[in-house]
Amino acid sequence: MQEYCGYMFDMDGVIYRGNEIIQDAVDSINALIQKGKKVTFITNNSSRTNQQYWSKLTSIGISNISESDVITSGNVAVSYLKNEVKSNPDRENILCVAGESVKFLLKESGLMIIEPEDYRKSHYVVVGFNTNFDWKLGNYAANAVAVYGAKLIGTNPDIAKPVEDNEIAAGTGAMIAFIETASKTRTIILGKPYPYMYRMALQRMGIDIRDALMVGDLLETDIKGAVNLGMDSSLVLTGMDKREDIDRLGIMPTYVIESLKELIN
Repeated sequence: MQEYCGYMFDMDGVIYRGNEIIQDAVDSINALIQKGKKVTFITNNSSRTNQQYWSKLTSIGISNISESDVITSGNVAVSYLKNEVKSNPDRENILCVAGESVKFLLKESGLMIIEPEDYRKSHYVVVGFNTNFDWKLGNYAANAVAVYGAKLIGTNPDIAKPVEDNEIAAGTGAMIAFIETASKTRTIILGKPYPYMYRMALQRMGIDIRDALMVGDLLETDIKGAVNLGMDSSLVLTGMDKREDIDRLGIMPTYVIESLKELIN
């Protein structure tokens, strides 16, 4: 396998599976860092801040990384909104239809969050993972967009994820679908497979796209986004998708690996 200057890693399914640590992945990432390679960890999951993910990664044994080496879809949303407000200073009110981690990041960046009941004053509606989402909040958001002209922004398109007992848990994409359907408006999606997160990671690592490898376990997000950008990618078979899914979905990674050990061999 070709060596790269920088590596982007998805986390769940690549470095750990829920609470189960994938030790080969931890050891391999540490080996890459020791070789002087740049690494960034990117996730669509906005239910935690990048600081919280950094804490988890260091607690399982990944060393010599900083909080800025972790990018969540919440971080990308904040960056996008800061640029929006800078270009349109008279449009700053954000209705946050997301969990506490995204609200924290927005407030930390000095952005203006309004109360849901003030939805008529919204200039932006930001949708992220939120276990408290309900019809009332969805209706506020839909009206803010359809009636009062707010721009609809989603942290990621993930509709659902598998949980215990072979059940599923609805994700951000399901909430976005509610608001899109009611408001008849398409969302600007910031997470994978859309380009914003990959570009932020490249910028932070200070490398060209030709010198980077995206490593993930999901073809329709991790790998598809890299392919669309013309970036090399590696599907690792420790997570959700398997070899047979490549032909089924028609998404072709540069490499298919059983373990992250193959990145350093």
